[in-house]
Amino acid sequence: MISKLKFIFRKLIGAKEKEGIVDALIRKRIKVEKKFYRKNISKIELKDTLIKMGIKKGDNIMVHASWRQFYNFLGKPQDVIKILKDIIGPEGMLLMPSYGSDRLYFDVENTPSSAGVLSEVFRLGKNTYRSACTHFSVCAYGKNASEIIEEHFFSEYGFDNRSPYYKFTKLENSKVLFMGLGKEPTKISLFHCAGYLLKDKINYFSEVLSKEYTSVLIINNKKYKKDMIIRTKGHKNNNKVFKKIFRNIKTRKHIKLSNLDLVWIDAREGLNKAIEFAEEGIYCYK
Repeated sequence: MISKLKFIFRKLIGAKEKEGIVDALIRKRIKVEKKFYRKNISKIELKDTLIKMGIKKGDNIMVHASWRQFYNFLGKPQDVIKILKDIIGPEGMLLMPSYGSDRLYFDVENTPSSAGVLSEVFRLGKNTYRSACTHFSVCAYGKNASEIIEEHFFSEYGFDNRSPYYKFTKLENSKVLFMGLGKEPTKISLFHCAGYLLKDKINYFSEVLSKEYTSVLIINNKKYKKDMIIRTKGHKNNNKVFKKIFRNIKTRKHIKLSNLDLVWIDAREGLNKAIEFAEEGIYCYK
């Protein structure tokens, strides 16, 4: 019965073969949006807007982006990356999640990023370093890029205190930049660090972060077996809580450029808020 209803729903929304329901809905929403948002975004305008909203020289920026929302941008993914690099300069650092599609097998050099078009183009760029983590890999460019990713191999959980996600929050001038993910984004990776940091203090997290698995990690053509932990089955992200934490972060900025939502939050404050909520029994998972 469920399969039949799913089939009917896919037909109603016009989902393509092998296209997920969520992807089909996003595609249809963008098709409607294009009728209302027609103003093009030049490279200069994007750069000036990012500077206006507070992205500056020497910043450490972790980017989460949806390239599908750049349909009015008069440029390529490479142009967006260059703009960000130009703004932060040699004293800054640019990071993006760069995880693969299969957590059981990960080739640091060759596995494509499943974190979006911008992330994959960034991975392939010159002088970009990629962390050796089978599930939650990160790419980094700029000052201290190699240092921030070097201990990710030893992480028990991809968001623990050895991960770039956590270490990044300890740096000065660290921001998480969201591009094309709405006014109140929910794809906020560093919030997951709170669970591991509180794992030995709050029973809920010790139970949720308890599924063990062994993966194969390829580094310079050498195979390594890596034991990791992950959330137990059934514990998904609670987007309502993600938004609640986001709304309580005071140091943040939002600008809408044509159709494109540009948002940044202070990374350290964001993690501290996630920890604060978790200690009050308000968790990012459900």
